[in-house]
Amino acid sequence: MNDEYEKIGILLSNMTNELVSSRVRVRAIVELLGEKGLITREEYEDRFKKVFERDAISYRNDLLKEFKIDE
Repeated sequence: MNDEYEKIGILLSNMTNELVSSRVRVRAIVELLGEKGLITREEYEDRFKKVFERDAISYRNDLLKEFKIDE
């Protein structure tokens, strides 16, 4: 039983690290593009909404399949 909890803990830790890393990378790109005058915050937010609506469910499903814990 402890082995299963340890696996879940490692999984959650890895997922958290990936989420944080992804958010930081996106924020850095958005800031850089904004500083260079290539996009505005509004343009980014509009595009984010479009892409989220288009891709979020399939990305979520792919992640859930990848991190599925064996029973």
